[in-house]
Amino acid sequence: MNSYTNQQNAYRKASVNTLDQNKLIVMLYDGAIKQAGFAVEHIKKNEIEKAHNALVKAKNIVSELMSSLNMEKGGEVAKNLKSLYAFMFSQLIEANMNKESKPIVTVIGLLKELREAWIHIGNTNKAPAVPGARPQQPGKMNEKRVNLKG
Repeated sequence: MNSYTNQQNAYRKASVNTLDQNKLIVMLYDGAIKQAGFAVEHIKKNEIEKAHNALVKAKNIVSELMSSLNMEKGGEVAKNLKSLYAFMFSQLIEANMNKESKPIVTVIGLLKELREAWIHIGNTNKAPAVPGARPQQPGKMNEKRVNLKG
């Protein structure tokens, strides 16, 4: 790898490490929606290999969403999300086996609804600014880490 590529990778890693959990989940939804959309387009054009690759990527993202659930702390919501992700996963497998876009369109609709819900959750959980609060000193800033299990 060249120096520029190393710098890009370091920037991406730093960007992900500083994202809050909601933003990271929304990014995963965006990626799954994008790949599923590509798959639909490739199926329409009868580009089987490209459709397969896009479906595998979408399926991997859904799998990541499922594995990031905290079943102990998440309770009924986590249980319902796990069932929904499992359904999406099976629909993407079916679409890949049969090269049909209908199951993909169903998954895209579900992903878009969940994405909007996570955006709403992120917006309602933002703490209001405290008037007169001083910003932290650069040397005293805390590093943010993403905890997908929490």
